[in-house]
Amino acid sequence: MKNNTFAIYNGEEYSAGIKTDGRIILRSHDTKDELNGFEEKSMANQTIYVKYVSSNEIEQLYHKRIKAHYKGYEFEVVDQKDKMISIITMVGDYKVWENIGMKCIDKGVYQKWVSKDDVIIVVEKEKIS
Repeated sequence: MKNNTFAIYNGEEYSAGIKTDGRIILRSHDTKDELNGFEEKSMANQTIYVKYVSSNEIEQLYHKRIKAHYKGYEFEVVDQKDKMISIITMVGDYKVWENIGMKCIDKGVYQKWVSKDDVIIVVEKEKIS
């Protein structure tokens, strides 16, 4: 969830990045993507599959932010594990955040793990031209 740039390529959504030469790098964790020309790479002790394509091969390129509405407030979703998500905020009244069980993890940064069943998830996409 940390990378928020995505591309639609051949009808599939991939984590993406834009290289300085304008090419788009697509990233996948699915071994099946090797059949679609992705190359296996090892990064940070995990295997990913990457493919470089030109921008005209991409159907859509966008930034995606995942937000969660929890107890009447909107938070950014920064991680997920199974049926739990990590919500975070850096704005608002710290007393409110502490009252709903959030912990201060850095100066002015409050975080909490909550069940996906306890939130309303909203996905915002902003097209990159």
